[in-house]
Parts: sequence; C-alpha cells; structure tokens
Amino acid sequence: MTSYVVTYDLNGDEGSSAYKPLINEIKRLGGHKYQFSAWLINGSNTAEELHDHLKKLMDKDDALWVSEMVKNRYYSGAKAGTNNWIKENPASR
Repeated sequence: MTSYVVTYDLNGDEGSSAYKPLINEIKRLGGHKYQFSAWLINGSNTAEELHDHLKKLMDKDDALWVSEMVKNRYYSGAKAGTNNWIKENPASR
C-alpha cells in the first residue's frame, strides 16, 4: 500500500451538495483530512489512477493534486489525528 497526499481547489463551496460524492468517496477510501483542502489516503492504486478516480467526482474546472507521501516530510498545524494516521500508514520510501 502507498500513502498519498491529496489536495484540491474547488471552485464551489466544499460544503455544497455537489461535492458530497467527492468527500464521501475520500472518506470511503479511509482518507484523513489534515488541512482544509488536503487529505491523506492509503491505497494500492498509482497516483494517476487515484487522481483519475477522484477527478470524475469534481467539476472540470476544479484542481486536483495527488502525490506519494515520502518519509522526508515536516508539517505543522495539521488537524487532530494526523500523527496517528501517519503512524498507522507510514510512507513506503
């Protein structure tokens, strides 16, 4: 399994019903929201496959970034539970 960082810029309000399928799918995949528009997801797909899967649930003019999480990282201000999620889903390289 690979841990990914998923970030997006939505042109609409994230709370709008139009984005419920996207947010629900990220949650279904076990995603952890660590900042306002950023999630951590652990999966067996490639970054491209995960991107393409999630992009189908977004408006065409929304932005999406999927990148493998690596061991060389540092962060601050993440939401509660982030350290635990990372501990349970460590980066593979």
